[in-house]
Amino acid sequence: MPVSISPRLWPLGALLAWGGAILWFGLIRVDAYGLDEGAALALLLNWSVADMIANPVITFGGPDFRALLFIPLGLYWSGSMLAAKIFTLLVCFGAALLLHRWTQRREGDGEAALLATGLLLISPALLGQADAIGTGPYLLALFGLGWLLDQKYRASEHRISSLYFIQALLVAITVTLHPMGLAYPLALAWRWQQAPKSEQQKRQVWISIAIATGVILAMRTGWVAIPWLSDPLASLSYAVIGNPSDDPVATNWLAGLIPALLLLAVVIKSGRQLLDDVFGASLLLATLVGLLAADRSWSLVALALLLYAGTPLLIRLNQGLLGGKAGFFGQRGLVMILLFVSATVFMQADRAYAAWLKSGLLSPSDELIQALAGEAAKHDQPFLAASQWPARSMIACRRDVLPLPPIAADGPAQLKMIKGITHLIFDHNNPDFSPLAKNFAALTDVTETLNILPGGVLLKMREVDGKIHAEPEPAPPVKGDTPAIPEAVKTDNDNHGSAHAAPSNP
Repeated sequence: MPVSISPRLWPLGALLAWGGAILWFGLIRVDAYGLDEGAALALLLNWSVADMIANPVITFGGPDFRALLFIPLGLYWSGSMLAAKIFTLLVCFGAALLLHRWTQRREGDGEAALLATGLLLISPALLGQADAIGTGPYLLALFGLGWLLDQKYRASEHRISSLYFIQALLVAITVTLHPMGLAYPLALAWRWQQAPKSEQQKRQVWISIAIATGVILAMRTGWVAIPWLSDPLASLSYAVIGNPSDDPVATNWLAGLIPALLLLAVVIKSGRQLLDDVFGASLLLATLVGLLAADRSWSLVALALLLYAGTPLLIRLNQGLLGGKAGFFGQRGLVMILLFVSATVFMQADRAYAAWLKSGLLSPSDELIQALAGEAAKHDQPFLAASQWPARSMIACRRDVLPLPPIAADGPAQLKMIKGITHLIFDHNNPDFSPLAKNFAALTDVTETLNILPGGVLLKMREVDGKIHAEPEPAPPVKGDTPAIPEAVKTDNDNHGSAHAAPSNP
């Protein structure tokens, strides 16, 4: 008798198989390197609160609201990097399921959704973002949750309910992650403008969107280490063939140009239809807004739009080219060829990434952080570092790390800003830090260059007479900080002391 398997169990089986394969083939690292700076800051905040450890994480600036999503990690798996990676893998798979469901409803069948989901789950962009705990998977998942929440809220009889406030909270969380997060409140406002349930409810939704977005932007929290005006072709190249070393020489511009042209065609052909629901509008607007900061998170969102909106177009193109002739090639030949080529390219990139991780190689910035961690391992020496990547550095070093000081007018003024700092790391080739490098170059009598790497420079403050030159001097005593003891108390203490004195010999 055949055994029937519930359709609800298939996603669970796929999740176990996919996640197990990623762990088995070593496609994620479990050490402290390769992290997104914003994710590292959110993890540090949760771990420090859960373990009640005082550290300078509050000086790093406002974290994005992944810190709210990471609360279970702090409560139950504090300090575990493996738990954080597995949690992100779950978010990646959840985002893929939401994209599958959205495409299935949009197209009326599951063929395009299944093909796109299979490619997304093996893409270098998704696996790289999962390994870095990047914002890309979380944005996709939040866009999908926002789409479902909008449907449930519209179906509700109440204008003001728990769904209304959950929607505002979702807007706030999404906006803090990345500039692309602004696409969700924009898409939500657009849909309520085009298809309002009632004018009064439309105004209420707009008010909640404006308040949530305005408060977050006024707080200036989130958007940690955003690379503004990044090259979108380089990011799309990474999404297709990968580039874990961040080496510009390894970037294949043709591999970025081809998906860019395909993405442009998808936007032109399906842009109007994508605006018909919150999920599609969010993906489209996120791809456009993200051009201002086209990092690897943007490349994942752009790839998701290309796969899930482009695959149905490809199927229709295949049927139209040969006039819908019968037979496999006439119906799906072109689709299968492009699917096979894409899957082969993705798997080759994944294989190269697994080999790169197994070799122990690091990105240029991680190499610099690893050199700083070597200094932090000398527990018999004082250590208080300042880093261009303070959260990532603190996780790797397991000791206190501060952000870089502001850039001063000259070297002596810069020296006064780093009282107590023993080590500094930053990318001296970055134009934003060139003045800082110039100031420290004028302080060769009190600084020592320990390492110059492709990712930056590691400086150490010299010792003078056995002390760090920049060691802060003890604070002078404050006048009146020792309270005067009243005479009555002194007399009582004297009497008390004499009462317990040993008796004199007769």
